[in-house]
Amino acid sequence: MIEIIIQRQSIEELAAKANYDSRALAKLCHLSTRQLQREFRRRFGMTPQQWLDERRLKAAGPMLLSGEPVKKVAYDLGFKQTSHFCRKFKFQHRMTPREYISAQLFASRRS
Repeated sequence: MIEIIIQRQSIEELAAKANYDSRALAKLCHLSTRQLQREFRRRFGMTPQQWLDERRLKAAGPMLLSGEPVKKVAYDLGFKQTSHFCRKFKFQHRMTPREYISAQLFASRRS
């Protein structure tokens, strides 16, 4: 049963539906928080929240490139503060959200 629930495509959709919160994801999967932790450790080698944080920061890229303000992207992805979003984004992407937008625009112009 867990195998069916935690498939790459459906879990991605559930992550967004759970607003990138591990407790909410466990509820959507009809699992306890501990069961979800064990399954994620086994399948992905990380905690559910670590995996969810990666997914929401990955989802931020297209949102930023679509012209959404950084503050709105942070809020839409469940961050309570824009500064926290910017720190997490910079840690994962090695650049701030604004630098990311500039780099992507520059790369698309060169192509």
